[in-house]
Amino acid sequence: MNADGISYLDIGDAYWRGDWHMAINAYWSPFYSWILGLFLKLLKPSPYWEYPVVHLVNFLIYVGTLVCFEFFLTEFIRNCGASGRVPGAAGEVTLPEWAWRALGYSLFIWTSLVLITIGVVTPDLFIAGLVYLASGLVLRISSRTASRRTFVLLGAVLGCAYLAKAVMFPLAFVFLATVMLSLDNLRKGALRAGASALVFFLIAVPWVAVISRAKGRLTIGDSGRLNYAGCVNGVDSWFPGGSGRMRCGDAGLVEGVDEIESPDGKMLRHPVQRIFDAPATYQFAGPVGGTYPFWYDPSYWQEGITPRFDLRDQASALRRGIQSYWKLCSSFSLLLNVTAAFCIFLLLAPKRLAYIKLWAANWPVALPALSALGLYALVQVEYRYIAPFVSILWLAAFAGVRLRSSERSRTLVAIISISITATTLLSAVVFEVQNPLAWKSVDPVYWQAAMDLRQSGIRPGDKVAVIAKEPVGGDFPFIARLARLQVIAQVNRRDRFFAAVPSTQARVAEAIARTGAKVILTSAEPPHTQSGIRWKALELTNYYVCLLERKKPWP
Repeated sequence: MNADGISYLDIGDAYWRGDWHMAINAYWSPFYSWILGLFLKLLKPSPYWEYPVVHLVNFLIYVGTLVCFEFFLTEFIRNCGASGRVPGAAGEVTLPEWAWRALGYSLFIWTSLVLITIGVVTPDLFIAGLVYLASGLVLRISSRTASRRTFVLLGAVLGCAYLAKAVMFPLAFVFLATVMLSLDNLRKGALRAGASALVFFLIAVPWVAVISRAKGRLTIGDSGRLNYAGCVNGVDSWFPGGSGRMRCGDAGLVEGVDEIESPDGKMLRHPVQRIFDAPATYQFAGPVGGTYPFWYDPSYWQEGITPRFDLRDQASALRRGIQSYWKLCSSFSLLLNVTAAFCIFLLLAPKRLAYIKLWAANWPVALPALSALGLYALVQVEYRYIAPFVSILWLAAFAGVRLRSSERSRTLVAIISISITATTLLSAVVFEVQNPLAWKSVDPVYWQAAMDLRQSGIRPGDKVAVIAKEPVGGDFPFIARLARLQVIAQVNRRDRFFAAVPSTQARVAEAIARTGAKVILTSAEPPHTQSGIRWKALELTNYYVCLLERKKPWP
């Protein structure tokens, strides 16, 4: 499980039990939550099986994404003429259909299993499938073989993509513009693209209206706004009270803790409450629900943050994005093999300018993909976000392969195609072998800890606190979700808490007890102290719990 997954699961539960007030969320897009919630409602798994069911859903999404990619690849091959329907230039050797399929499926497997991974509970695989489907529809439209239903379906796919991730709202207009420009008759293209746009708006506008009404301002979603403020402007709004700056890289949040002011100097409207100074301890109980309220709706706690354009900040973010793309193409563990093969074909091409022109001929799929990469480069590049666009761009790049007609050229094309396939699949295998998650204990420790909490007298609906080294609560919300508890308080630095004198630890525990929390959870064996705080090990796990005495709440 992961922190985002807990929020998606909680939101899905709220939708399917009809709790619309708690379900509407301007930070997390709803479609993935609808899918997870539907399966949990239909299958009704016990706490032991809840997370395995979630991963089963992820695998089914992977299968669906595979079907969408097959549709895209078939349209792409037909568009390139590799299927034989459109002959290549006379006297030239191109990639045969088997090479296209080997290259395509190698890229699909690698980007899906390495860049996205099916083990992470996020909508990125679902988005990838919709991107492949939309790109395939654009290719069909650009080839002049599309019916009116194709335009309607494209609008529906783009609308669903927006409901799965807010970034697809601006990207939808790139797809629609591509459709309009890809047809010979601009007037006809505008009318057809208008039909797609109408369907897109019919799906997207109701959600925009709902979240805008909830926020009291026009918004298509707050994730982009807050990510820009954090990753570009450097605002760190995880917990108030400090002056740190947040730094983002290709793996997401890297460092930074605590800042209360937004870039324009305004105070956060709903800051979490600091209930103890050193070590810093926070309470975030309030109108926000979910297992872990602070991450259930970050847009509530971070309301008041307004991103601003700063040329220096923007240049730094763009530099980090470009560095991430360079690493992706030049690293032995990533896609250096594909980059090297592309360069070999380019060097051997009899007419390199023609190679570039043939690549550019695939602009109907390349333009949306390049736009997505450019958009992410301006804010934050995470490889799981860009995975489908990477596959599409590399396929478009190899569409320009043209070598002089000879047996040697055909042999070279075969050798390079097989080499790309072999090395890409080998890289995926090596990644899985070296991935620490692949070898993590499969013992149901979250379930075991949740059941042990119940045996300790903790009941569903009770409030708990955690001592976690991560802003998103570490892995304690994973336990709380299965036990149907709510994390309402947190000490953000485990090391500082246990380094404090016993009397300070006791005062922190007393402050937490006043929030209504019944227990404090921590991981790894706590140091033995004389503070009067007694820690009990949760059986067969590495977690410890401290039962709190009921205290009078804060006035």
